Amino acid sequence: MNTVKSGLLAQLQPISSVDRRVAVVIGALVVGLLVRATPLDLLPGDAGEFQFAAWNFGLAHATGYPLYLIIGGLWQHLWAWFGVSPAASLNVLSAIFAAAAAGALYLLLVQWLPAAPTTRRLSAALTVAFFVANPTVRSQAIQAEVYTLHVLLLIGILWAAGRILLVEALSDEDFARRFALLAFCFGLGLTHHATTALLGPALLLALFAWRRDWFRSLRAWLWAIPAGLAPLLLYLYIPLRSGPHASPWYHQRLGEGVLTLFDNTPAAFFDFITGRSISVGFHDLGAALAAAPTALVLWLRHFEWTGLLLIALGLFALVRLRAWPLLTLTLSYFVLQQGFNLFYAIGDIFVYYIPLYLIASIWIAFAGLGIGAGFRFAERTPTNVQPPAWSVGLLLVLFILPLQLWIAYAPLFDSLKSESVAARAQWEAILGADPPADAILISNDRNEMVPLFYLQVVEGRGKGHTGLFPLIAPGARFQDIGATVQTALDEGGAQPVYLIKAMPGLEARFALEPRTPPLVEVMGSHSAEAPAVRLDAPYGPLLLLGYTWTPTPEGVEVTLMWRVKTPIANNYTTTVQLFDAEGEKVGQSDRPPGGVYYPTSLWKAGETLVERHELFLQTDAEPRRMLVGMYRSADGELLAAPLEFLLPESE
Repeated sequence: MNTVKSGLLAQLQPISSVDRRVAVVIGALVVGLLVRATPLDLLPGDAGEFQFAAWNFGLAHATGYPLYLIIGGLWQHLWAWFGVSPAASLNVLSAIFAAAAAGALYLLLVQWLPAAPTTRRLSAALTVAFFVANPTVRSQAIQAEVYTLHVLLLIGILWAAGRILLVEALSDEDFARRFALLAFCFGLGLTHHATTALLGPALLLALFAWRRDWFRSLRAWLWAIPAGLAPLLLYLYIPLRSGPHASPWYHQRLGEGVLTLFDNTPAAFFDFITGRSISVGFHDLGAALAAAPTALVLWLRHFEWTGLLLIALGLFALVRLRAWPLLTLTLSYFVLQQGFNLFYAIGDIFVYYIPLYLIASIWIAFAGLGIGAGFRFAERTPTNVQPPAWSVGLLLVLFILPLQLWIAYAPLFDSLKSESVAARAQWEAILGADPPADAILISNDRNEMVPLFYLQVVEGRGKGHTGLFPLIAPGARFQDIGATVQTALDEGGAQPVYLIKAMPGLEARFALEPRTPPLVEVMGSHSAEAPAVRLDAPYGPLLLLGYTWTPTPEGVEVTLMWRVKTPIANNYTTTVQLFDAEGEKVGQSDRPPGGVYYPTSLWKAGETLVERHELFLQTDAEPRRMLVGMYRSADGELLAAPLEFLLPESE
C-alpha cells in the first residue's frame, strides 16, 4: 500500500514485562481504592435496574446493553455460589472494569508515546491518575453501571486503531487483519453503548489521514464487514429475553390486563436499540449554545485550570510530533462527542462526558511526553536516552493534581452507601406495612420504585405487587404522577392503589387515606364530589364549582373545588381572603394548590381539584365577604381577576 508521511509517531513502542507488571499493580490499586467506597446492597435508579435485570438475564432500559447484562448476570451467579449478594457483586464489577480500563490505558500509552521508558511510564501513569480521579468516572465505578465497561471497550477500539495508525508500512494482508480487528472492537462497543457510533466517523477520518487509499483494499472490507457485524448478533438477546419469564417487570399486571413495556415487534425492537423509546430528543441551536457555560463548568470541576493547561500542551505536542492520524482521531471524536452532549436533551448528560474525559486524559500523556522532551522533537525521537532530572521531577510533581481531585471529591462518594442503606430501609418499611398482595404501588420517582423489582426477582418478596411511576410507558396515561394514579384507578380493576410515601398536594386530585406508614391508600378521585355552596364561577382557565365552609376551633376551613377548562402553563398560589361587613380583612390563607406533587402546571382539562385553606379568625370576627384568586409567587402576576362574593348569612 502507498504510504503518507505520518510524522514522528509512526511506530508502536514495545511493551516490556515491567510495563505489564506496572499495569497489574495499577489495576490492583484501583480496585482496592474503589471497592472501599462501593455499596454492597441494592441501589435505586439505573444501578438498581441493572442489579435485577442482569441477575435474571432480562431487559434493562433502552438501548439494551446486552453485553453488559450477559457478563453481569454470569458474574452475579458465580459469586452467588459463595454467598455474595447479586447487588454487591454487580456493584463491584464496575470497579473491576474500571481497574481493567486503568491498566489497559497505561499499556496503550506506553505503546503510543515515543520516548524513553521513564518518560513513557510516568506520562502514562499520570494519565491514568487523572482519569481514575475524575469524579464522574469514579462515581460510575462504584455502582452497577455501564460506563466503566464502555471506557474499557473504547480503549480497546483505540488500541486496535493504533495498530494501524502508528505503523508506517503494512502489507495488504496485515492491514486487512488489523482492519478486521478494529471493526470487531468497534462492533463490540456498539453492542454496549450506542454513542460508540460517534467514534466511527473519527476512525474513518484518521484512516484517511494515515493513508489516502486504505479503502481500496477489497480484502480488508471482506474481512472487516463480517468482523464488525458479528458482535451485533448480541442484540438478538433483546427479543429472546423480553418475555414475561425473563423480564417480568416489562409485563406487570394491571387489572384484568397486562402493562407491556416491550411488545417484541420489529418496530419496538428498532426503537429500543436506537433509544427512540426513551429518547427525550435534542435541543435546538439556541438551547445547545446556552448549555455551553455548563459544559465549561464541568471541565473546570473535573480538571481545574492546571489540568486544562496540560490538555492544551498535549495537543501542542501532538502537532509538534506531526502525529496527524492520531490527532485527527482524537480531536474529531472529541468534537463530535462534545457537540452531541450539547444538543442531547437528557437529564444525566454528565455521564456522557466520560469518553471526553478519556480523550482529554490521553492528551495529558502527550503533555508529559512534551515535558520529558522539552517540547523539542527530533526527526526520530530517541527512546533510549534518559530524560533530564528536572523533567522527571516535574512529572512527579504533576501527580499532585489528580491527588487533589481525589481528595476534594472523596466526601461525595460516601453518599452512595447512604443511598443504598436508605433504599433498603424504605422498602423494608413498605413491605413491613403489609400492603395487600395484589396492590398497585406508586411513586412519583422511577428511581425510588426500582428496588421493588430487585426484591421481587432476586429475593422473591412482594411478587404480587405492581410498581408504577410517571413515564413508565410513553403517552398520556403515565404523563405525570396525577395521570399515573388515575390510570391505576381506571385500569387496575379490583387491585387497591397505594402511594409508597406521603405526597403532599395529591389530595387536591384524589381522596387519600393514610394507612400503616409509609403507605397512603388512594380511594378515588374528587370528580363525583359536590361543594356545599355551588358557584360555577368562571375564573380564567378554571371554573370555581363552589366551596364548603367548615367552622373550626381556631376559625374556619374553606374547601374550594375547581374544574379545569384548559391547562395552565405555570404554577400558581391560591389566596383566600375574608372581609367583614366594613371591608376589613379578618383572615387570609395563601398556599400553592396541589403543593409540590401536583401544582397547577400539571392540572389537565376536565379534572376536578380540591384545596383546603385553614383561616384563623378572632373570636369576634364576622366574615361577610370572600375573595379567591391565584397569582404567580415569583412575580405576583394574577391568573385572572380575583373572584369576590358575599357569604350566606348563616356563615
